[in-house]
Amino acid sequence: NSSHRAHVFLGCGLKQGDVNMEWLRKLMGKAEPAPTVTATLRKEPGNLYVLNISGVLNKATVDNIQAVTARDIDGGADDLNILVVLQNFGGWKRGDNWGDIDFFAKYEQRIAKIAVVGDMRWETETQMFLAAGHRRGEVRYFAPGQEDAARAWLKS
Repeated sequence: NSSHRAHVFLGCGLKQGDVNMEWLRKLMGKAEPAPTVTATLRKEPGNLYVLNISGVLNKATVDNIQAVTARDIDGGADDLNILVVLQNFGGWKRGDNWGDIDFFAKYEQRIAKIAVVGDMRWETETQMFLAAGHRRGEVRYFAPGQEDAARAWLKS
């Protein structure tokens, strides 16, 4: 089976009320770039999904990733292992509605394990975000450079 790819690139823009402040910042030479996220989801042999994330994660990106994964699960994929690689990760976008747990409620039983490789400063927040300890599959966090160890753990 050829690798299945879904590429998601979403920029988080300004709110309508922020336009005047942005104009002022630019005028004063203090423009701040809008936070962006790049996320790539790739399916590898053995029911392994590899998700690379950089930047500030927003809810729209999570929704897109979950839609692709849900489609595959609905098509028969089961006992998925997920490897999340965080590079230059900036956390979660403030103000997004992170309380939606529909995907978790419907599909969490079909996910066997989740391994996350990233800066250790994000370990606690990532474990909470992934509901570690409250799902069927185990979630483990690995330090940068430990992707091979994470992959080995997912296969065990």
